[in-house]
Order: sequence, then C-alpha cells, then structure tokens
Amino acid sequence: MTANSCILALDVGTQSTRAGIVDLQGRILHIAQITHAVDSPQPGWAQQNPDQWWQEACRAIRDAIRSAGVAPGDIAAVASCGQMHGPVGIDGEGRVTTPHVQLWCDKRCQLQCTRLRQEHPEAELATVSANFVNPAWIGPKVRWYKDNVPEQYEQAVCFLTPKDFINFRLTNVPATDPSEASGSYIWDWQADSYSPPIAEAMGVALEKFPPVLPSSAAIGTVTERAAAETSIPAGVPVAAGGGDFPVSMLGFGLVCEGITADVTGTSNLLATHSATPLIHPAIQNLRHVVDGWIPFTITDCGGMSMKWCKDLIDSAAGRDVPYDDLIEMASQVPIGSDGLLFYPYMLGERRPENMAARGAFFNLGLNHNAAHLIRAVMEGVALSTWQNAERFRELGHTMDAVLCVGGGTRNAMWTQMKADMLAVPLELSEEPEAGIKGAAMLGAAAAGLIDNLTEESLKRRKTDKIVRPAAANSALYKEVLKEFERMYHHMLGYWK
Repeated sequence: MTANSCILALDVGTQSTRAGIVDLQGRILHIAQITHAVDSPQPGWAQQNPDQWWQEACRAIRDAIRSAGVAPGDIAAVASCGQMHGPVGIDGEGRVTTPHVQLWCDKRCQLQCTRLRQEHPEAELATVSANFVNPAWIGPKVRWYKDNVPEQYEQAVCFLTPKDFINFRLTNVPATDPSEASGSYIWDWQADSYSPPIAEAMGVALEKFPPVLPSSAAIGTVTERAAAETSIPAGVPVAAGGGDFPVSMLGFGLVCEGITADVTGTSNLLATHSATPLIHPAIQNLRHVVDGWIPFTITDCGGMSMKWCKDLIDSAAGRDVPYDDLIEMASQVPIGSDGLLFYPYMLGERRPENMAARGAFFNLGLNHNAAHLIRAVMEGVALSTWQNAERFRELGHTMDAVLCVGGGTRNAMWTQMKADMLAVPLELSEEPEAGIKGAAMLGAAAAGLIDNLTEESLKRRKTDKIVRPAAANSALYKEVLKEFERMYHHMLGYWK
C-alpha cells in the first residue's frame, strides 16, 4: 500500500451513478455523480438500462480520480453498493440479455407473486425465506422474464443485481453477497444459502443465481479491459459489496441491536438490527453486510414523492424552483395541510393487500393551493413512516430514539414532522453519504485494512443534531394520523 492509499467506492443508485474517493480514515475526498432517469412505460413499471450504468460508472470513476487529486496507484480496493433487487441477465459472453431491467420498485411481477401464493402456503415459505412474497424480490422478477420474454431468460446464464453487474464488468467474475441474496426470496435464512425447494416453487433455475461471498470479501481483481475503461489499475481487489440500504446502515452505524434508523432517499425505510429475522407480513428482512439481519419496512416513493412534487411545481412555474423555496411555501401552511392528505404510493406499496396502490390526494378543496400540496406530500411520507413504526412497536420493539440518515436529513421541516409524529427524538447525521462511506469500509476490509467492521462502524458513527418532538405538534398530529389511517384502510383492496 502507498502512503496515500484510498478506496474507490461506487454507488449505482436509482437516480444517479456515483464514484467516491475515500481515504483510510473515512474522509470523502471527492464524489463524482452522473444522474439518470427512471423509465416507466406502464403504470407500476420502473426500468433502466444496465449498460448505461456501466458507461456512467466509467465516467464517474475517471472524474473522481482526477478531481480528488490522487494517483490511480493509490487505490487500494474498489467496493460497490447499489439499488437492490434489479436482475440483470448476462449471457455466456458477458453481454446483457435484459436491456430493460426491472428496478426494486417495479411491480409488474404481481401475477407471478399471486400464483406463488395460490399454489403454496405463503406462511410456510416465509419460515424458510424470512419474508412474504413481494414484487420487489429478485425471484419473482426473474420468473416474470421466463413467462413474458423467455428468450431473455433462456439466454441468461446468470442474473446479477446492479452493483453485482458493475462488479462483473470490473472483474469478469459473477458473484453476489448475502444482503442481495437474501433479497432473492429463494434464500434459506437458517441454512444461510439458496433454497432449492423455493426455487422449484418459484419455477426458476437455481443455477442462474450467482455464488454468494461475504460482503467484505474480494471476489476478484480489476481486469486489463476494465482498467483501460476506468483508469483503475489492473489487479486492484474488488469487494463483493452490498445493497445500498444495508451498506448505508454500516456507514451510519446501525450494526448492533437496540438501534432504529429512518432512511429517506428515493424511498423511505425504517429499519432495525436483529440477530434473526422478524417474520411478519408487514415486515421484510435482509441479511446485513455484517453479522445479523435488518428487519425493515419501506415506502417505495419516499423522497421520490418530493421529487415528483418539485417537478410538478417546476412545470407549472416554467422554471427550476429550489427545494428551499418549496419548503418555505409549505411552512406557511398549518399542521394537517388544512385537511388535505397525500398517500405516497405512486409506485405501489409492499403491503400484500395494497401492492397495486397509486398515489392520491384526499379531501382536496377550493381552499387548497400549491403550498398545501407541497406540505401534504411531506406529511404523507412522514405519516407512512409513522404507520411503519407502529408495526415495530406492535411486535414489542422499543423506540426510544430514531437515527436519521439520507438526503431527507437536509430538510429540517421534514425531520421535525417525523419527530412530532413519532413522538421521539431524532438523531440526525448531517453526513448524507453513508452508502459511499459504508462501501469504502467494505473495500478497506477486502484489502485487509480493517479487521473488525462492527467496531470500526461504531467508532466512525456520529450524531450532528438531535431533533426533539414538540408536544403541541404531536397532539395535533395524532388527529391527522387517525384520519390518514381511516382513509388508508378504506382504500385497501381498491386497486387491482
């Protein structure tokens, strides 16, 4: 290793591909970002092109190395995280067979999920997979390819998630890690390996799923071809990495029990740490990138709802309206948005009886203006978070404080809303780059530069600010919460 050794961390996100240069103390030297869009050709569909991710990754890597002022020879390892559950088919020559990859929030495989429930007792499957059937999981998505574009399924020798696809382009090695494998639905949580019986029930070939290595293990090294495209020296080790969500938990410090985290990015997640899964229809479970599991709930359109709202206001104004201006407008509207409610299910929901849901404004009146819509969107996402928190509490999970991470922490008004609704303090990390930092830790471990990831994660964890609930606001929100729940239950089963 050189005196200036650093880690190259990649994040293949839903809205951008990013490359970060991180030193061995966890300081980010530079992040290069290239944005991309989500293609939604039909309601409930969300797709992207994986070759575009690779092209963007190459550009971002070159930009990050140049802008950080480091020599390529200083890179000790590469580690990736990324949006989860999107199966990229590759053939025997490494070519993509699925140019339109179903993203984590894509709901098109609902029919495959329904058939599985009809043909097999879902509760029994959950005792093996630790999860209930969901269109987000990789297994049903792969079955959709088999049923609807069989040539893409047959040509694929392997299905890789987004970060695994980038790793494959870097190393020519198909592999995944436990955090992604546990999101396949064909994972046996007790055996800690793929489940042949569930794969058979799903109707997918188990050999089409990649080998599983620890998240901090090196799966291979950068090839000469990848070196020419990225400027990373050939021979640099590449870690297996992990899904962006578990890797963010590592970067934020959620690596032991007793911690709950709120993650507001494209989606909105509420997660905790557990030695074993919490098996319940309303809760999903993923293997952590360290020991243990992450039980969580998710609102697929969390931050994305706010982006949609901004796009709406931009189109009406005919210009780019800064987020700060939107927040200022919303601050002029009272708690409860004068009765206006927003349901943030614009890409459906994970709850089984509401997977086909759509976004909705309810109780819209002539007294409501653009500011009301903005505040209602923010409140709607926060109300969904509160709903999810209640599910954990019903299972006996104590929630004395919640750690907040992700881009949503930049919105002070939003975090205050959540604190008021949850009626607990929120510990904020103003560092929004937990994913990049977590990936860098995995890369350092793969290079032999970190011995104990859990200890290192806790050592680097910091809280920059505590947002405490306002009792008066909490009392007002209790009534809003009741109305949100009342209408939510009326809508269950409406969308087919």
